[in-house]
Amino acid sequence: MATLSDDPRSATNPLFNDNKLKLGVFGHNGPPPSMTLVPELFKPTWDNSVKVSKMVDAAGFEAIVPYARWRPFGAPNANNGKVFETATWAAATAASTSHSCVMATLHTSALHPILAAKEATTIDHISHGRFAINIVCGWFVPEIEMFGHEIRPHGDRYAHAHEWIELMKLVWSTEEPVNFEGKHIRSKGAVSLPKPFQTPFPALMNAGGSPEGQHFAAKHCDIAFVLPQDPSPDAIRAQVETYRRLAREEYGRHIQVWCTGYVVQRETEAEAKEYLRRYVEDFGDNEAADMFIKYQLESAKTISPEIINKIRHALMAGAGGVALVGTPDQIAERLGLLSDCGLDGILLSWIDYEEGMKSFTADVLPRLVQMGLRK
Repeated sequence: MATLSDDPRSATNPLFNDNKLKLGVFGHNGPPPSMTLVPELFKPTWDNSVKVSKMVDAAGFEAIVPYARWRPFGAPNANNGKVFETATWAAATAASTSHSCVMATLHTSALHPILAAKEATTIDHISHGRFAINIVCGWFVPEIEMFGHEIRPHGDRYAHAHEWIELMKLVWSTEEPVNFEGKHIRSKGAVSLPKPFQTPFPALMNAGGSPEGQHFAAKHCDIAFVLPQDPSPDAIRAQVETYRRLAREEYGRHIQVWCTGYVVQRETEAEAKEYLRRYVEDFGDNEAADMFIKYQLESAKTISPEIINKIRHALMAGAGGVALVGTPDQIAERLGLLSDCGLDGILLSWIDYEEGMKSFTADVLPRLVQMGLRK
């Protein structure tokens, strides 16, 4: 069974390099994923966004990943909805960088696969093979209804996604027009030219957590993106191995496993914890968090208030990602532990991306090199 290091895309795409712990930055095409209204929150203008992307690129990070949002959680003009569309954003970001893999987060419920295939190929050529797709099946009902669709049952969302990516792979790999007859998608005379820069096609990532989602990622994707439900090392290690075993035993594939983490870096642990408390407790966006919980957690009505409060805190702190809170030594140690649990990479976010990248690159990155996690 071939490993990712044997992948021909490693010639151009850093996602396939041999760093033990790969790094990326998540979410600076919009406000940070932390659900907070703290005044110093990163402002996602294009100039600010491209400045951060260039910092990430210069630091040698493997990935630059946007999130897709078509409407806000909360009021129609809520700040959390001011998010750049990810394909056009990725194209411009790819043209502004030279090392990192740039991703586009594409909703299968919003885009026809022929359009998505053409967009992906275009960005792949702009980046000279540094592109990947983060595939999202969609769950936020008001967004899906904007496009004139009804929300599919959970299993049908992934059945649709299987056909979506299968048609994309088909038009990426065949020269002649083809007919595609699926249960959810049909296309007559489908073709997409030119072909992608990467062979056989751009890298793919998905964050499926359900059994259907795990099978989708294991079968089709290069990276499984997980949100650890339990932060203990044993639980994370088991979650990672479950994905690897599924990909290996069911589909004969090797797959990377990544997660997200929010960084609060200060000179002392007390300062870091106090800043986390400030932006969560004093400025938390309750409206956004409650709407997320309402639509994402189908069992929310039966979950105890204590658990709901923990979920709300995690969303405000960093959209449910792993906490990287403390001094540079503590953050580096935590990243080392995550690597020991089998994670291949982590996408980072900050309340202020520019200041966060400066501090992380100066103080944490050298420690990761010393630990043998990065070259």
